[in-house]
Amino acid sequence: MSASDLPKPLQTLLTISKLNCVKINLSKQDNDFLPTTSSQVGGMGYLPIGETYPTKADGTPLVLLAQLNFRQLGAVVEMSQLSYPLPKQGILQIYIDGQDDNYLYGADFDNQLPSKTYQVRFWQDDSLPINADELTQIAERLQGFGIDKLPFDFRHQYAMDFALTSQSCTTTCHEYNHISQKIDELAGVDVWDYLEEELKIDDADEVLMSYDELANSGGHQILGYPIFTQTDPREYEGSLQEHILLLQIDTDDENDIIWGDSGVANFFIHPKDLKEQNFSKLIYNWDCY
Repeated sequence: MSASDLPKPLQTLLTISKLNCVKINLSKQDNDFLPTTSSQVGGMGYLPIGETYPTKADGTPLVLLAQLNFRQLGAVVEMSQLSYPLPKQGILQIYIDGQDDNYLYGADFDNQLPSKTYQVRFWQDDSLPINADELTQIAERLQGFGIDKLPFDFRHQYAMDFALTSQSCTTTCHEYNHISQKIDELAGVDVWDYLEEELKIDDADEVLMSYDELANSGGHQILGYPIFTQTDPREYEGSLQEHILLLQIDTDDENDIIWGDSGVANFFIHPKDLKEQNFSKLIYNWDCY
């Protein structure tokens, strides 16, 4: 189904909600357990000399989920075209528990802020010498654990390539509640009910699936509209309703990345914190079918 085949209100929604964001393409490589400043999923990442590696309360090392090098991102994406300001330099890292028998991947759904099993680091100065000795010791420990409780294959790391793109909001993300009020037919009504009851469409689900495909909100991305398999956590948590998506890592069959049963992970930040480059309150959520 093309955009012109959608009901007019959904065509309007595609248009007025469009924003620029960064799509991330991943390429799988063997995990060489060597330190790097590059943007990637998995691997060892960057650690400045004099700093210590993130661990759980018992001293067990966490596993690097994602590393974003903003200088690298800015070299290929015109940052001024994005809806929110990203740092011009610095390295953001997200670490999670790789040995969680409950397969929660370090998440605590009662407290989605950084904790002992989910930690965030931001190194504003990415030119500091690397703490190679510390990272070598940690790499040896991690390899000895036989880690297999991650959403990705620990034996691999995944280089990130960036591309500026545009997308529209889905009908299941929190932003839809505000944007739909600008469209008379959708204001204050459930979109599924509108399609079925007002327009008498036999298969409203198929129409909404086609809309979501055109919205282009799936996949790995930065600063776009999030997708979910369940519910947007911002819907029922008042303190999160001004938060925006910073990073999304989706299930990716080609790269053997899977969140539970084909789920997706989202990391949310308040715009004020992003402007101040304060990532200490980054919200971690993932869900699956």
